[in-house]
Amino acid sequence: MIFLMAVRETSFWRGLILALFLFAVDGQNPGPLFMVTFPAVIESGSNAKLCITLLKPQESLTMTVSLLDEKNRSTQLVQQVSSTSFHRSFSFQAPRVDGDLVQKLKVDVQGRVFRATEERKVMFRRYLPLTFIQTDKPIYNPGQTVNFRVVTMDTRFVPFDQMYNLVVVEVRICSGASL
Repeated sequence: MIFLMAVRETSFWRGLILALFLFAVDGQNPGPLFMVTFPAVIESGSNAKLCITLLKPQESLTMTVSLLDEKNRSTQLVQQVSSTSFHRSFSFQAPRVDGDLVQKLKVDVQGRVFRATEERKVMFRRYLPLTFIQTDKPIYNPGQTVNFRVVTMDTRFVPFDQMYNLVVVEVRICSGASL
């Protein structure tokens, strides 16, 4: 998960599962604070989520979160206008990709006086379903019938509701204890 946040001081912690980025806001007056959280890796084509927080706005601010592709074309994910503090979660449709694709998530907060823009990378990754084959016992004698079941699951380990017309099992015959 990646966090974007604007505050008066800069800090950076390494070695955490979550990355936290703090950015200094110009000036002596404590300005607005904003934070956007999103996963660092998002499944291709999934219904992804991000959260935005705005604290201490001193004017009406427009907060826009967009995805920038490799050609810097922008796709707006969220736009929120507020003169009061808020914390909200939003869903968006992740782009469909083959393999891995790194894009930028751009956060733009602007009002009449305040303006801040930050960009962070996000990876969209295509996950293949997982297929498990389970036999009814670990070892068979020659000539015994092998019973098995096949289950295919998505990345959240939810089984697909499908029947297989054909399952091909490749048998390796090994001599000795090592495979």
